[in-house]
Amino acid sequence: MSVLDLPGGGRRYLQVAQLLADQITAGAYRAGQRLPPERDLATQLDVSRTTVREALLALEIMRFIEIRVGSGVFVLSEHLREAERGQLAVKGETGPYEVLEARRMVEGQSAYLAAQRATEAQLDAIEARLRRMEEAIHDVPAYDAADAEYHALIAEASGNSVLVTYVGHLWRMRNSALWRRWYGQTRSVENRRRTVEDHRVICRALRRRRPEAAMSAMQLHIDVLTDRLMELQLSPPDQTED
Repeated sequence: MSVLDLPGGGRRYLQVAQLLADQITAGAYRAGQRLPPERDLATQLDVSRTTVREALLALEIMRFIEIRVGSGVFVLSEHLREAERGQLAVKGETGPYEVLEARRMVEGQSAYLAAQRATEAQLDAIEARLRRMEEAIHDVPAYDAADAEYHALIAEASGNSVLVTYVGHLWRMRNSALWRRWYGQTRSVENRRRTVEDHRVICRALRRRRPEAAMSAMQLHIDVLTDRLMELQLSPPDQTED
């Protein structure tokens, strides 16, 4: 019988988390042992590195493993594991990569339409949120609030109520345990400044009424976020990933 009962369904990362948890419990990986690099696990399990990384995040929440960025992923002692709490934390959650993938499509289109349909007042409001982000670069809660408002206002300026709903839902998915654990490791002043610059490029395309440029700028911005998540070095230098 499996040690966990995760609601995997079509979520491949939960199936991989289930398999790794069973292997750890069976003794294939001992307490204190470092797991193989992501690339090796992905090859062994015939899944993407993204899937492996999301599975590891789920297992860390359940306290089966500890992720030490730059050092590797280590198995925790059995008495530290909190499988029941972890199952509640990840139940029904969509992995961060899928959220970003969906945002790229939905918010790219909202930017495209906003460049065509936004009123001058709406453009002014979007730019005001950008200024607020820049002013709050060292005040993370205020910065995050302005960031969310910025994206919501672009969706509203698209003139499509369905896009507004979708964008709102995708941003609420950022409150998940998996997202917070992953995204939290990418937070830095430098990255916040880069986001402000990305937003400035989007604003410029909106103001100039260039739909294709606005869509591309939004998609590039989300690509940058995705790259940050994938560039975290979970393996030590002697286990360098491609």
